[in-house]
Amino acid sequence: MNKTFARVRKGLLYSFETLVNSYAVVFFSNNLLFGFLLLLASFVNPLAGFCGLLGLVIANVFSYVIGLNKEQIRKGYYGFDAMLVSIAMAHFYTFNVTLLLVIFCVGILATLLSFLIHGILHKYNLPSLSFPFLVTIWIVFSAFPSMHTMKVHPELIYSLNENVKPSGFTSVNWTDTLTKFERNFLVFPKIVTVYLKSLASLFFQSNSLAGILIALGLLIFSRIAFSLSILGFVAAYFFYPILGGDVSDFYENFIGLNFIFLAIAIGGIYIVPSLASYVTSILLIPLLIIALFGLNRILFNLGLSTYSLPFSLITILFLYVLNFRVKVNFLHRVQHQAFKPERNLYNFLNANQRMRLFNYFPIHLPFWGEWTVSQAHDGKITHLGEWSKAFDFIVLDSEMKSFQNPGNAVDDFYCFNKPVIACADGYIATIVDNVEDNAIRGNNTLQNWGNSIVIYHADGLYSQLSHLKLGSIKFAVGDFVKKGDIVAYCGNSGRSPEPHIHFQLQASPKIGSKTLDFPLAYYIRNENNKFSFKTYAKPMEGERIQAVEVNSLLQSAFELNPGSKFRWIITEIGKLDSTEHWEVFTNSENVSYIFCHTTKACAYFYNDGNLLVFTSFYGKKTSLLYYFYLAHYKVLLGYYQDLELEENYPVALIPMKILNVLQDFIAPFYRFVKTTFKLKYAFIDDVNITSEIRLESISEIKVLGFNSKAFQFTTKLSNNKLEEFYVENTKCKKVAKCESGY
Repeated sequence: MNKTFARVRKGLLYSFETLVNSYAVVFFSNNLLFGFLLLLASFVNPLAGFCGLLGLVIANVFSYVIGLNKEQIRKGYYGFDAMLVSIAMAHFYTFNVTLLLVIFCVGILATLLSFLIHGILHKYNLPSLSFPFLVTIWIVFSAFPSMHTMKVHPELIYSLNENVKPSGFTSVNWTDTLTKFERNFLVFPKIVTVYLKSLASLFFQSNSLAGILIALGLLIFSRIAFSLSILGFVAAYFFYPILGGDVSDFYENFIGLNFIFLAIAIGGIYIVPSLASYVTSILLIPLLIIALFGLNRILFNLGLSTYSLPFSLITILFLYVLNFRVKVNFLHRVQHQAFKPERNLYNFLNANQRMRLFNYFPIHLPFWGEWTVSQAHDGKITHLGEWSKAFDFIVLDSEMKSFQNPGNAVDDFYCFNKPVIACADGYIATIVDNVEDNAIRGNNTLQNWGNSIVIYHADGLYSQLSHLKLGSIKFAVGDFVKKGDIVAYCGNSGRSPEPHIHFQLQASPKIGSKTLDFPLAYYIRNENNKFSFKTYAKPMEGERIQAVEVNSLLQSAFELNPGSKFRWIITEIGKLDSTEHWEVFTNSENVSYIFCHTTKACAYFYNDGNLLVFTSFYGKKTSLLYYFYLAHYKVLLGYYQDLELEENYPVALIPMKILNVLQDFIAPFYRFVKTTFKLKYAFIDDVNITSEIRLESISEIKVLGFNSKAFQFTTKLSNNKLEEFYVENTKCKKVAKCESGY
């Protein structure tokens, strides 16, 4: 019985989300409240609202029956075109059996066209926008003259020509009531009225009430989208009369949404919100108006209306051109659509800070232990010209000497005969292993590079290791090597007065090729015994650096493999104990996430064996998973005493709604709210045989530079797992104990 109830409940929830999302997606949104308000706005004209809902249901049922992706259906991608066309038919034609039959056909046709057009445009990284709606409505309306049972709505005829209205004709009482209500209670300045009616034209209405519901939903959904809608409308309100138009066309001919949609799409949905995107949205409005005038004349001769064609055409053309830019300094395309301008912006800012992890092939240091950079990029000795982007490494002692004893023999130098390892997985491409090692202060300029290995890692990416010890190379050309494999030993061959490793990245397998300016993935810098962690950076001359040494306890505790389960028992002062059940999953794009079965919260993460990085969070910001996400936003899986990691969170994550709203309005131009993450490696009982580690982290929110709110966290690791997690701020104090594999 319980299982049956659960299935029914799940089915009803799925149906509700599918229904509401189909409305929200019209405004590029997945906000359920916004979708519900749009649904209500469509029913300001009840008959049209019903027809739209019917067309939507038919489209979604058809999509489900033929086996289209259920998640895509739930997101509303296949229903909204049929809904809009069905509303249009209810506006223009009288309600009868023929209309119902046509709506049924529209549901199927719009779905088929949506799938086809999306498939074509997706190849070019372009959205389908309203093209499926346009093609569907043009086909259907072109067929109506041959369908004699389809009658144009009499109210539409008489509203266009009062002289032909027969005596005694009265319009629907609801229409009269709505008109009187607006005249008595919804009196606004002309520009506001035209804006609201332009929004209402989405559902082929010209009343302010529907516009108010849509504007309210838009404001709730996104402050940036709301401000862009006003910006696009005001720009059109200014330019349209200059170019010879009448602003009453905005709602009488249902074209006003073109300007609003263009501003939202270019200003914040498909391009990251910024001053440049706002300015571009304004500059494209006159172009859209000219396109609208031209398309009106062309389509009028075919007996068709433009509807949203100008918006779709100009948006597609502009985005298509952006795909071919050689250099991108502004107007950044949104790479991962978050269906909200604020999230697109904050995700972009976050990506600039941390997504270098995914932009570069990970190249690591070619040695173990601590070495010193004796010559870095653009070095003054030999790293010049086309060979300037290279590194030389040596080993120094506490007295900054590279050798012991007199230093007259190669064996006196600390780095001589030390292992040289592969910096990443790859295949041996080139080998030279026949050059004698020099005596100290000797030089072999004829065989400049000495004994060398070139390893192929990816197309156009090779690593070269030079001045290796004669006879020490362990592999042959064509062999596969893994990151960390010993490939040779440090020597003193070639142009090398004393032992060192020469390391460079290049685009070809030839020894001595032109170098590439490429960062190193992860390394630890030691400055006066104070450690700092560097990600995708280039060490400077004189820096003492080492590869990350993974700690076994950190590695096992944060080994969040798919299928892993965690049960947390949470104790909070003044409250009853509670529990949260977590499970690790991987989605269809192979992205891992922790899902809380108790709160339905979800935290996405990335773990490459050296670094754990949480990337996004969805759900309740009072859940333990939310605090866990904040506390472990970035965790290095190697232990270095008192090492501190620091980064900024996306502003959207802060649990302060009023501040969020205020920040959202001006976020593309100025951000007065700063959110900071700090993590410190506080305690380890034994570096070599570790049984306990404590991490301390803090989440700070600053408003205009002043501390506003802070959370402090402590995580205890022991027994090869997460043991305890402490959360504390001025309002709460929680202690959570973990049971793995519940």
